[in-house]
Amino acid sequence: MGLTVNFLGEELLEPREEYNSQSKPLRTYADCHAQILGPTDTYPLKKNGDLTTDAYSAKEYAKFRENKNIKRTVLVQPEHYGTDNSCLLDAISSLCKHPEEEEAFQIKGIAKIESNLEDEKLESLANLGVVGAKFEMRRGLSGLSWAEADRLAWRINDLGWTVELYIDGSDIHEVEKNIKSWPGWVVFPHLGQFQRTITTQSRGFTSLTRLIDRDKAWVKISAPYILSPNDNLDDQEVTEIITALAKWAPERLVWGTNWPHLEKEGDTAIDDELLGLMNKWVPDEANRKLIMCENANILYHFTIS
Repeated sequence: MGLTVNFLGEELLEPREEYNSQSKPLRTYADCHAQILGPTDTYPLKKNGDLTTDAYSAKEYAKFRENKNIKRTVLVQPEHYGTDNSCLLDAISSLCKHPEEEEAFQIKGIAKIESNLEDEKLESLANLGVVGAKFEMRRGLSGLSWAEADRLAWRINDLGWTVELYIDGSDIHEVEKNIKSWPGWVVFPHLGQFQRTITTQSRGFTSLTRLIDRDKAWVKISAPYILSPNDNLDDQEVTEIITALAKWAPERLVWGTNWPHLEKEGDTAIDDELLGLMNKWVPDEANRKLIMCENANILYHFTIS
């Protein structure tokens, strides 16, 4: 901790390095954002109850990550299960023991928990591989109040957990003081999930960069289509945001596949394109290695490279 990345200069964007479509793939990857769904008779869905989950199982993810040479994974609790983390915990256990595994693989989890969950249950989750808690703070969605979030942030910090903060990035400036008051690191998935027009000069983005500068925030490069008005994989505005973040603060970025792309109805055919786009968004190979491989060890306490 204590890095200075100086986002607050007058000119955030500078000319990008030329995109080289022939950039070498990394030897291994750390997927910091994936989700698993299980059989509905074992894990009843609290949302989208008619969803067919067979293609989103731990078994299918194991095939995917082996194909992509992913050696570290962070599973995030899907919204479909609310605070019932059973599927998440079972997936962590089953993937840890994948019988065909020849090389080292590590997996952790981000759980969604109730604000008054007992300390013993928090410790149990930690012992089962959970390293963070999902805070749902988006307007109009059922989640934590800010008073509950303030208290819970301190409780989970005692376990060394991160806060996975789900908020419309356009609103970050309104709650920046709350976030700064929390101990430990706060992780913004999906590039901050900006739901309104985003530029490097917008108030929400400026607040996000201040939080990064003050060693408070990390950002996941995942699901860029969520920020695109047209659901595009390679939206120009989103490209500029990723490029700006990668240029100024590669030490505070991690990468995630967002497998199996539930927001795009499980369209896993886009995975190869998204992987290739990282060469365009982050043309510097050293920075790409930080984001897609090495930083995960710092943020989530993995012990393999």
